Amino acid sequence: MGEIYETLTIFESTGLLLRDFFISHDSCTLKAAYSALDTNASALTEQEWLEAEYDFNALFVGPQKLKAAPFASVYLEEDALVMGKSTLSIREFMANIGLSISVVNNIPDDHISCVLELAVLLSANARASSEYQVTLTRYASEYVAVWVPEYIEKININAQTATLKNVAGRLSSWLDELKTRVSI
Repeated sequence: MGEIYETLTIFESTGLLLRDFFISHDSCTLKAAYSALDTNASALTEQEWLEAEYDFNALFVGPQKLKAAPFASVYLEEDALVMGKSTLSIREFMANIGLSISVVNNIPDDHISCVLELAVLLSANARASSEYQVTLTRYASEYVAVWVPEYIEKININAQTATLKNVAGRLSSWLDELKTRVSI
């Protein structure tokens, strides 16, 4: 599988950069991930970075109620619960294609970072196998495109910094390209 990642398209590389941003766990990883996504990131002042980190935490981490929860189940479940039936459904979908989320990350299977990584993996494999193209199309149309637009909207509504709004824009563009690739 390592060779697949050596020949990633710009679309796939962007998906992984977005994954890295959303899985950031401290100011250093957040700054590195955003810098890889946006070449203008070095122009941000230290104060702007602090504000972006605060915004990131308010949107995606907590401790208060998340303003843009990064979990599919929040958008797909009637009660907006993390680890609901939709999480188990995506776990089953992944198991059916021979994949699972590493317990090392200790995040639910429906976290946006996992969703992005699976889309990239399916996209990279779809270039070599029509079987994966069918799986990617199903995944994108029945899962990703169902909830990610609302997630992006929550980011845009609640983000307080240009940095987070920029990431929402990048995710929106990436999603549009995914839809085009699978003809949704």
